[in-house]
Amino acid sequence: MSGSGDIAGCILAGGQSRRMGEDKAGLLLGGAALIDLAIARLKPQVATLIVNRHDEATSLEVPGYKVVTDAPGDHQGPLAGILAALVWARQNGIEWVATVAVDTPFFPRDLVRKLSQAARDKDMAVARSGARLHPVFGLWKSTLASALADYMKDSRRSVQHWVLAHEAGIAEWPKEPYDPFFNLNEAADVNTALRIQAEYRP
Repeated sequence: MSGSGDIAGCILAGGQSRRMGEDKAGLLLGGAALIDLAIARLKPQVATLIVNRHDEATSLEVPGYKVVTDAPGDHQGPLAGILAALVWARQNGIEWVATVAVDTPFFPRDLVRKLSQAARDKDMAVARSGARLHPVFGLWKSTLASALADYMKDSRRSVQHWVLAHEAGIAEWPKEPYDPFFNLNEAADVNTALRIQAEYRP
């Protein structure tokens, strides 16, 4: 595949945050909101950047960035956000979309470069650290939009199942000294993230 000039980035910020108890996009970590940390980390890696939210009722304002919304219906998780990003990219003539989760503040600064290498001769690639896949952190050809929409018609919501049904490229990262895909699911995770931030300056 070609370089980052053909790639849009999408921050998936449409989660329901049930365990955290508050909207993760606005959650502060070291004085900065997670959405701002994600923008600062992803923007240098892509040609253009958008943000995904679940619906119009989701309070999410990101001045200067396009916000795309999931298709109407029940909350279908990050797969719906990926679909919304692919539809937007296809409509705008963009060939590839890299997706990241807003609640993962230390995702790699070389994410898109390594995903691009793993996507050679394929139509998708995803991240892995250790033995664990992180399929929300993926690079997707926008032509996958129609196939993904068909896949979701039967209420299938697992990004991992979608990936495993295809021949996805895999980009690898180490889990030590910290897992770059550590994410914040509940309040206790904030302390762990602050420790990583202080010790490793990722």
